[in-house]
Amino acid sequence: MRIIQFFKGMAMGTVETVPGISSSTVAMLFGIYENIIDALHHLTTKKWKESLRYLLPILLGMAFGMGISVIVVHYLLENYNVQVHALFMGCILGMLPLIWQSGKKIGDHYQIKHFFIMALFFALILLLNFSLEETHFQIVNATAFDYMYLFLAGFLASIALVSPGISGALILMILGVYETALDALVQLDFKIIFVVALGVLVGILVTSKLIRYLIHTFRTASHAAILGLLSGSFFILFPKGSFTALEFIVSLFILLITTFAVYRFSFRD
Repeated sequence: MRIIQFFKGMAMGTVETVPGISSSTVAMLFGIYENIIDALHHLTTKKWKESLRYLLPILLGMAFGMGISVIVVHYLLENYNVQVHALFMGCILGMLPLIWQSGKKIGDHYQIKHFFIMALFFALILLLNFSLEETHFQIVNATAFDYMYLFLAGFLASIALVSPGISGALILMILGVYETALDALVQLDFKIIFVVALGVLVGILVTSKLIRYLIHTFRTASHAAILGLLSGSFFILFPKGSFTALEFIVSLFILLITTFAVYRFSFRD
């Protein structure tokens, strides 16, 4: 069981360094998203040992997956950018029916207010991606302010980590520290890694409680928000720039196959 959790965590970590798709999205695909949110919540309760046992193989897998992602995924994005984005877009598209259905498990039906929530979060994620100006935050001789900013960036990125539809990497990119964090991982700059990771950890412990409350109290509305976020991230992942007719055909084939495979996997039970 733990080895399965490790591989699920590895898949989550692999996508987390890619701007546009969240590890939480992958967790939803595997059906463990709400379990993770519950476990994160219980880390600050008497059930922390049980929660830590559940989370540990997932976290180790994520760390391993991120290590692979830094090398492999970025190589693929550099050389097969259109095809890789088509793969991720297919993952999102194939999972939308599951999220839609999950929001109605308690017998509720989507109402006008829920469609408004979908539209709102759909617009917000597009606004976040296309309207905010990307900055570049380079560190030469790090000051106390630099480390405070890196901590804040990690904290904000953690919100995306526990919210399906938007990646922590995208938040770091908008804040201008994505390349800094990536270079730190490659060069094993443990000071920068520690500060960003600490910000992420604190943010996850805080945010997971809010997410858990919303999912358990306003399940249909929460899933409507997730649907909006995921739908918006589908368009964010659309490859920028020009591509050849062959790339388009191959990518379309990858998109269709991935969508079908994820859809069947999502409803495997």
